[in-house]
Amino acid sequence: MNRICIAALLVLPVPLSAQPYSESMADCASFYQNAAQWVRTDEKAEEIMHAVRAWYEAALDQAQAEGRSISADAMWDKIDARTGDWEAKGVYFSFTEEFRDWASYCRKFARHNGIQLSF
Repeated sequence: MNRICIAALLVLPVPLSAQPYSESMADCASFYQNAAQWVRTDEKAEEIMHAVRAWYEAALDQAQAEGRSISADAMWDKIDARTGDWEAKGVYFSFTEEFRDWASYCRKFARHNGIQLSF
């Protein structure tokens, strides 16, 4: 009986750890950075880019709080690379359920972290 229990424990998957908050913050920054290029007015794009900068600052601060050493430039590089992933989904991505899910997630995550969104 003991052997069966030990064997079962060895076969069970090890739970994966969640992505660090700083990574999720960078994801939201890149999501908004991508969205900023598809709006109709410069004023709206600037509102969205204000949120991008807020997410960037929060991600950088959070990474340091997590004990992760990342430079300001490296954080922007990470955000820009992820923005490219969003761009690859195309202009019609904004009409998908995935887009709505991300928008909702980032809005709630912003509220939870005290990041002000003006849109």
